[in-house]
Amino acid sequence: MLKSLSVLMAAAAAAHGQWKAGVGRADITPAEPVWLAGYAARTKPSEGVRQKIWVKALALEDGRGSTVVLVTSDLLGFTRRMSDYVTREAGRRYGLTRDRIAINSSHTHSAPVTDTLLRPAYPYEEAQEKVVQRYTARLLEQVVETIGAALKDRRPASLEFGLGLAGFAANRRRFSMATKHYPGPVDHDVPVLVVRSENQPRAIVFGYACHATALSDNFISGDWPGYAQEAIEKAHPGAAAMFVAGAGADANPLPRRTVQLAEQYGVQINEAVGAVLSAKMTPVEGPLAVAFDHVNLPFATPPTRSELEARIRSEEGMYRRHTQLLLDRIHAEGRLPDHYPYPVQVIQFGPGLRMILLGGELVVDYALRLKAQYGWTSTWVAGYSNDVFAYIPSVRVLREGGYEGGGAMVPYGQPGPFHPAVEETVVEKVRELVAKAAGQAASR
Repeated sequence: MLKSLSVLMAAAAAAHGQWKAGVGRADITPAEPVWLAGYAARTKPSEGVRQKIWVKALALEDGRGSTVVLVTSDLLGFTRRMSDYVTREAGRRYGLTRDRIAINSSHTHSAPVTDTLLRPAYPYEEAQEKVVQRYTARLLEQVVETIGAALKDRRPASLEFGLGLAGFAANRRRFSMATKHYPGPVDHDVPVLVVRSENQPRAIVFGYACHATALSDNFISGDWPGYAQEAIEKAHPGAAAMFVAGAGADANPLPRRTVQLAEQYGVQINEAVGAVLSAKMTPVEGPLAVAFDHVNLPFATPPTRSELEARIRSEEGMYRRHTQLLLDRIHAEGRLPDHYPYPVQVIQFGPGLRMILLGGELVVDYALRLKAQYGWTSTWVAGYSNDVFAYIPSVRVLREGGYEGGGAMVPYGQPGPFHPAVEETVVEKVRELVAKAAGQAASR
């Protein structure tokens, strides 16, 4: 009896540790000039390609057949409509449920505008709108195909996790001109997940919490995350480097605004990743468990139709486009929304690693709070996941105000700032899904 039990336990442990992994990638560099995302000051389409941009997918399957696919991209973000299309098509073609697909974007400000993301920020007309939608349609098909390629590529693998450090991010909210000091909180961790087959790296997934805004010109590139991926892939031939953007909504790379600095920050990340890979890492044994859901984030009281009609008379540019968008929405739907359905996702890789993927531009307070709550060395917090639709302020940032606290709702086309309940609403949904994923893992 005891011998039979020990055999079963050994078999279960072995099953948890038997990973399969597959990698897919596609070049998503546009074939024609297109408006670049992220900066409202741009006045014309892209002028050239400095660096190719990519979508990449990593398919992971544990010893019990539980599968998840992580998609990373050199893009400003995916809208909800884009993510819905990708996950729906991946479900139809490959049998994946929504909770089995995670989509993250680097938030580079040197990639094409996609769909309607930040639409009030851009002054382009109908001809360029057609270019944007044409690019978006092709992109979405490439993403779905890349997921399929990763699933088809699955073969035996091992996973290890470790943490490194990088230091070029600075909290941009509390800058002192007198002292040149940036005292706000930052997250300097560089989480690294390496996937190996036959002792060779096949995928190196890494993260950092900082805006991809070292560059601001009109040439296509992945910014510093693109240079980091290039450097890592050069150092590890045959491996796909995949960047996962962290909670860096209120962090900028400093100094910035030159190609040399973007390359330098890429080198720093490569060195941080290399230090992790050369040290003792923690084996990731499984089991794999996933949880996904939406939670309604409440807005503060939205403006009325009469307020908007009065406001638009004196507005120009981005502000006028934003107000007109809200008026159009009232006309079409009868009212402005009082909440936004916010995507929250948890991927549990076993007791040694949990990834929490949150939508929107996530400020650093969330990463610091969630890592303190669930484990500093075993919790990976990502923003810019599944739907980039607004900044997600903490209560502190919301009360302080400023761009991240509410001003950015204008380029994002939202009706106004979030209600102060936003932080606890997010954290409570994370708690619920962490418990759900843990329950799945325990039952397996």
